[in-house]
Amino acid sequence: MNTTAQSFKQAIKKSARTIGDEPLEILKNARDQVTGSEDYFSGNEKTNEVSKDDSAIRDEEQYKKKVSEQDGRHLEALEVELKDIRRQKLFNEIMQKIQDGIDVSVEEFSELTYEQREVLKAQIEVIKNKKIQSLNQNNGLIEPASKKGRRLGIFGQKQAAEKQTTRVENPIQSST
Repeated sequence: MNTTAQSFKQAIKKSARTIGDEPLEILKNARDQVTGSEDYFSGNEKTNEVSKDDSAIRDEEQYKKKVSEQDGRHLEALEVELKDIRRQKLFNEIMQKIQDGIDVSVEEFSELTYEQREVLKAQIEVIKNKKIQSLNQNNGLIEPASKKGRRLGIFGQKQAAEKQTTRVENPIQSST
């Protein structure tokens, strides 16, 4: 009996270890043991699997929709960047033409921003002023010299020296 009791204790310990290692396995089989039929619950498992598939499909559709929205925003940002690059390239070409002395009407280019058009107009003015100055220098016109100051030259220095040497201090009268 002693060996039977020991083998019984070992069997209990072994089953306890198995239960401890796999607690969910017992619960899976418990349903079958309690009801005695697997057919009743097998239909529910199929519906659970179908609902899991449906939720997976919905999640996948939502993910695809989210990705397509992000792709659309990225595409839109790239198009805006491309438009800015084209605008800047046009601006640089027009600026080069202006600097080369070619007459360009800035108002024709509606693609440019207001600021870019104003910069181009200012550049046209600068080029026109340079042309006018170069023509004036070529024609031999002399611009008038500015007036000289009163204290310039030797005479002004002599007067300043005389003022410093002839300076007289006046005594202050006392009030008593």
